[in-house]
Amino acid sequence: MAALRTFWVSALGGLLLAASGLGHAHLMPAQQGTINIVGPAAYVVLAVPVSAMVGVDDNRDSRLSEAELQTHRDPLVAQVIARFGILEGDVRTPAQVLQLIAEPDERPVAAGAAPAPALAPQGGAGARYFLVLMRHSLSTEGAALAVETDLFGQLADEKQLTLKLSRGTDTEAAVLTPLRPSHQFFQPASEVFLHYVGIGVEHIVLGWDHLLFLLTLMVGARGWRYWFALLTSFTLAHSVTLAASLLGWVQASPAWVEPGIAASIVLMAGLNLFRAEMAMRRRMAIVAACGLLHGLGFAGAMAAMGLHGIHKTTSLLGFNVGIELGQALCVVLALGLAHLTGWLMGRVPALGLDAHGRHRAGATVASWCAMGLGGFWLLERLGLFVGNA
Repeated sequence: MAALRTFWVSALGGLLLAASGLGHAHLMPAQQGTINIVGPAAYVVLAVPVSAMVGVDDNRDSRLSEAELQTHRDPLVAQVIARFGILEGDVRTPAQVLQLIAEPDERPVAAGAAPAPALAPQGGAGARYFLVLMRHSLSTEGAALAVETDLFGQLADEKQLTLKLSRGTDTEAAVLTPLRPSHQFFQPASEVFLHYVGIGVEHIVLGWDHLLFLLTLMVGARGWRYWFALLTSFTLAHSVTLAASLLGWVQASPAWVEPGIAASIVLMAGLNLFRAEMAMRRRMAIVAACGLLHGLGFAGAMAAMGLHGIHKTTSLLGFNVGIELGQALCVVLALGLAHLTGWLMGRVPALGLDAHGRHRAGATVASWCAMGLGGFWLLERLGLFVGNA
């Protein structure tokens, strides 16, 4: 009896700590959760979207009624335990669901949920997501912990899970998404750095607008010194706004940042075509201004994941280093391909300027293509912005 009483006192204390500050499930704007380490246990509070569950929404209204909760309690418990795991190393910890709570939510279901009108309950009764209280047993206190889950819903605001883990005085936040469904907490700074370097490289390699902007810089350049000067100007500028934005010093809306990035491509392509003779200092100033804008774009992409909860400076530095490595890789590959093409064709590379200060044919074609694609992105992004106004 004493052991049982100790367990429930510990469980109650952990859950009170975990639930503090969260309020009720229907007050959360999106999926959120807390994990509090208390002795040899991790107490978890999660807000889980109903649309993430299988076989529990009988009337397909994207809500969970009290009747549905009672009918499907066991399947709900089984799914949550199977799809949300806390790992010690590679070992999944034993889990126990202590309570499920689904409070009625009167907010309308967002567009895209596709409820069946004939089956929807009157008055919108039911919860869009429900609260789960869990206990995970840990074998070792202070062990490295990881979380993995696929409890993501069908709606736009249900595609991420924001988790906050607390252990003593240490706290770390993480944002999980379908593309990044796991997170290792309390990693050493060196591992955090390398992890964010990889994210930075990935962002550049998959960021077609940033790559196209780099191409417009390269095709208008007159040699290695010119390339180095422009890339340095761009790098320093975007590093400033990237850091300022991620640290919360500057706030910028994607509604104008994304069209601005597309406009910067059009601008640089236009300079290549119509102002090829522009002095280097003036061009560097324009590139720096564009770099400030691209830095805000990098920060916007990074914001969804966020800086590391403990190693903020390390993660910011790693992400920035990754961006620079990605840029360098793309530049080297592009220049290497251009030189190889020129060598195979028995002539000089088709980039940059000729002896008379005119763009070579390849540079002209590339600039026109960049202007066309950048212009398309600009109209598309402005159109989406106007359409959402």
